[in-house]
Order: sequence, then C-alpha cells, then structure tokens
Amino acid sequence: MAIKLDKSFEVPLYSPVCALCKHYQPDKGEGRTCAAFKDIPLEIWTGKNNHKKPFPGDHGIRFESVNDTSNE
Repeated sequence: MAIKLDKSFEVPLYSPVCALCKHYQPDKGEGRTCAAFKDIPLEIWTGKNNHKKPFPGDHGIRFESVNDTSNE
C-alpha cells in the first residue's frame, strides 16, 4: 500500500501504526496526537517503530490495538 505524503513536509497523512491504536486522538492537536504524545514521533508515525516497547516520552503508554478486547 502506498502512503500518501503531505508534499509540504514529506510527512505521511496516515499512520499504519497509530490509526490502529486505541490511544490515537486524531481530533486533538494537529492530527498526530495520542494519549502518549502531544506530537507523535515520526519514527512511530511512519511505522518504523510499532511502539509496543517503551519509547522516550511515552509516559508508559504504548500501542494497544483498537480491536483488543482482552481487558473488557
């Protein structure tokens, strides 16, 4: 799947990681916001890091699938 880029910044408009995370908050901030980060790092946003392990500044909040119902 090709990722569309915002040509003015060369930043993908869609994140293959964050879009599937229950902590993602696209309606807050500039679209790259979640419970862990005010501005999601590009390494995570672009999918180079799946954020399933600690990442500096994540406040202990990591990727959790929106489809995960194991805690319900």
